[in-house]
Amino acid sequence: MTRDYAWGSTSLIPRFLGTPADGRPQAEMWIGAHPGDPAQLPDGTRLDDHIRNHAESALGDHSLETFGPRLPYLVKALAAAEPLSLQVHPTSQRARIGFELETQAGIPVGAAERSYQDCFHKPEMIVAITRFEGMAGFRDVEKTVQILRLLEHPWADRIAKELDAAPPYQALHSVVSEILDQRGDGLRQLVSEIAASAAAAEERGHQTSRTSGRRYLDRASVERESTRLFAQTASLASKYPTDPGVLVTLLLNHVVLSPGEAMFLDAGVVHAYGSGFGVEIMASSDNVVRAGLTPKHVDVPELLHIANFTPMPAPLWEPAALSAHTLSYRPPVAEFALTIAREPGDRLPTQGPRTLLCLEGELVVSSAAARHELRRGQTLFVPHSDGAISLEGEGTLAVASVPVS
Repeated sequence: MTRDYAWGSTSLIPRFLGTPADGRPQAEMWIGAHPGDPAQLPDGTRLDDHIRNHAESALGDHSLETFGPRLPYLVKALAAAEPLSLQVHPTSQRARIGFELETQAGIPVGAAERSYQDCFHKPEMIVAITRFEGMAGFRDVEKTVQILRLLEHPWADRIAKELDAAPPYQALHSVVSEILDQRGDGLRQLVSEIAASAAAAEERGHQTSRTSGRRYLDRASVERESTRLFAQTASLASKYPTDPGVLVTLLLNHVVLSPGEAMFLDAGVVHAYGSGFGVEIMASSDNVVRAGLTPKHVDVPELLHIANFTPMPAPLWEPAALSAHTLSYRPPVAEFALTIAREPGDRLPTQGPRTLLCLEGELVVSSAAARHELRRGQTLFVPHSDGAISLEGEGTLAVASVPVS
């Protein structure tokens, strides 16, 4: 089953699965054992139930002893046509606290007005299958100040001055708090004015690049990012004319991933995916604290409490090459790693639970226990007890696993 969130693409997942598009947005295809939407085995058994009832053979000693009788990661095929919500994910400690506080408040698990659906953290990584755009982490303040001044608007000039006058963490926390506190007609007017200023600044940037030669080269990094950013600002303002999140995105790194490139989002990193198709892998959790760019529940005080306001570069994650055509994406978390293989070979994870997703072509996956044919869009759960797996055919396979030190 796919989730039809409003930001989803109407075509990317149907094309991936080889099914007719029906005009509805299809945003996420969950592939895992999260109780909110577990996969089913061929006999109809829920994967989470199967793992709980056959924990040792499904998970192996390492995963079972570390995480208990549950699959610790969740894989998604994610297809965005419009920006996702401005959001952040909690640490493990804050997830436990937040889950307990909302439970004590009498908010049922699964309720739309709940931010903490479980008691686990949710670090996540997106690997681009197509060109993928997003926003993640607060940009270097000096660069943000230069970008804001390109808008030539009194509000942007004031914010730039505030960012320039205090330590970066303190300044960003103060500015974001102020932005997210705005409401009503004044906010609508400001978003409209900033969108108009962004459009004008984008046009000035194009003219500068055509006419100013050396001056443009000196400012290339700022103007390159501001051009993309200002186009995005105008687009967001047309969709969310009274949402302060539009203004917060001016402070975030604008990230563009080419196919195969990845971005890792640890706890506290404020982010919003923009557009594109990718494979997302995360700790198995559905905890999302939102502050804007969404019709869903927002919790601004909680986001301000748990967000990391330390400026950072765009959080790109470089894979390690296991062979000429096999890449391993292993960010610094215990729950998950992702291997992408584009040719037959023996460099695939050999133990623990593994979740396979065929990204293109037709493949045969074999183990001592079974032999399975996969084509694009099809998935397979391989338990620990099946041992090593081998790959035949022509295609690309993504393999999620629990890393073993």
